[in-house]
Amino acid sequence: MSLMKHKKLVLRSLALVSAAALAALVWFTLHAPERARNPLAVAMERESTTYFAAERDLTALAQDARSGAAAGIGLSAEYVLVSRHDGERYYVRTDAQRALVTELLKGDLGAHAPEIFALDRVQPPGPPLTAFARKFDPAWLSLLLPLLFIGVLIYMNPGRGGASFKTAARPGTRFADVVGVTEAKEALQDIVAYLRNPAKFAQLGARPPKGVVLEGHFGCGKTLLARAVAGEAGVPFIALSGSDFTDMFLGVGVRRVKKLFAAARAQAPCVVFIDEIDGLGKRSGGASAGETENNRIINALLVELDGFTSTSGIVVLGATNNVANLDPALIRAGRFDRTCHLGLPDVDEREALYALHAKALRTAGELDYRQLARVSSGLPPASIANIVNAAGLMAAKEGADAVTQRHLQRMLEQHLMGGSSEAGRSALDPAERNRIAVHEAGHAIIARLLDVGVVEKVSILKRGRALGVTLVTNEQDLTLQSEPEMRARMAMLLAGRAAELLLLRNVSTGAANDLERVSNMAYRMVTEFGFGKELGPFSYAGLPERDRPLATCQDAIAEARDLIKELEQECAALLRSNRRALELLTTQLLEHETVSGEVVSACIASNDLPAAA
Repeated sequence: MSLMKHKKLVLRSLALVSAAALAALVWFTLHAPERARNPLAVAMERESTTYFAAERDLTALAQDARSGAAAGIGLSAEYVLVSRHDGERYYVRTDAQRALVTELLKGDLGAHAPEIFALDRVQPPGPPLTAFARKFDPAWLSLLLPLLFIGVLIYMNPGRGGASFKTAARPGTRFADVVGVTEAKEALQDIVAYLRNPAKFAQLGARPPKGVVLEGHFGCGKTLLARAVAGEAGVPFIALSGSDFTDMFLGVGVRRVKKLFAAARAQAPCVVFIDEIDGLGKRSGGASAGETENNRIINALLVELDGFTSTSGIVVLGATNNVANLDPALIRAGRFDRTCHLGLPDVDEREALYALHAKALRTAGELDYRQLARVSSGLPPASIANIVNAAGLMAAKEGADAVTQRHLQRMLEQHLMGGSSEAGRSALDPAERNRIAVHEAGHAIIARLLDVGVVEKVSILKRGRALGVTLVTNEQDLTLQSEPEMRARMAMLLAGRAAELLLLRNVSTGAANDLERVSNMAYRMVTEFGFGKELGPFSYAGLPERDRPLATCQDAIAEARDLIKELEQECAALLRSNRRALELLTTQLLEHETVSGEVVSACIASNDLPAAA
């Protein structure tokens, strides 16, 4: 039996013994007054139900009391219980005869007078369960049950002072299993080298990092990368989350910190991984019990980190989505003194992720991972894994033999835009359906003419809150955008409204989201990026925070509005010159509901052809 199992067995045995001792103590304490009373009175109260088998009147009571036949008489508020020397038992109702009973028992009963005493608990017999429950005194039972509950709680959780750590002796994960995050993997190479040979670093006098914070978008692979560090170094991996240190009992969190690092020292060299480390929060000056306990937990963690030496062989990796949520003392030099940022995968890495996760599925046909990666701009690895898995579920639901490109494409579109709704289609009247087709056709035509990106698909099917969708992607992820590129994207957003105005002579509320996005882009162009004509190369972001509310002046808003009006006029002129293409694409959308980018290109190409006679 291991030491840990032996310790748990001892703690559980002590818990059961303690619970039993407390129960016995409560029972004897509560029944001490009972033992000091007349034994016959105590027996009469416990066996009161047996007296109600026979009822007598006041005359029988008087005869037994005066003749010496009664051994004991118990008085309660409503009944008189009589126990005779011959073993017979009966009861007498007092009710209105209470005064007569009192007068009788106060009189001279002779030399053979029975014992007379008061009874506290006398109840007539009820249902079986009630009679059984009546044997237990609620006063001590209400105290005994919580004690028994605490004993069972301790028995089930003997390690209240420690946390459940997920430990892997030597994870099989390697850096090659983590797609992307090249910069983070390079930054962690010295950590791997230190864990492989801590003594070498100590001989050189080099002080390795005690802790590293892995910051990145949720689902970008922070946990997988932490396991890969331990796997590359060939050392144990101890994992838990920041919330595991908190508990309803004060002091438990501090003990868990100590137990964690005691386990780490016993297995050193090793990697300790704290997921969602910002769950520890920040220290505060509050006086509440919760805030005080949180301060103690963070202080205990700081003390443990300060206790590391160059030969300890322990590295703590913490994962968070936002370093700003950590206590400043944690991320100072000498503790978590390094931050590795895990960025979102680029198009090449997304292509590799699709290929990696698709290996687990039975696939058929040619799968265009590049096209999927191009459409998946901005998605983390976890989302890509979920999309591939959802494609497998969809194929199984349809009864297909294998997963095809159609399944992957449909699940990707559902993730980005929401699933199409048949109910939403039937709820639209022909006029609304026509307006949506005109609106989406305007977006697609301008996106193709201004080369905003690759027009993948145009649909007038309702998806989530969107009544229609125009999907435009880029061959490569855009890190920087020039002024012409931003103007082209803003024109594409304004094209839906402009198309409605051109073909339907009025606009609708369907362009509300487009106007919101365009207004935000125009204001940032003027106030942050220096693209404004009046303000010029000036950014409001450079002002102190206290002065930024004053910077929202009417001049900047007026210049942003003029920019939007200018782009709207350019967009309207471009649509007028391509009106035939706009009408053709609208017709295609009304007929097919969803068309590809090739159909958009064909409509634009036919715009220059002579009209049929």
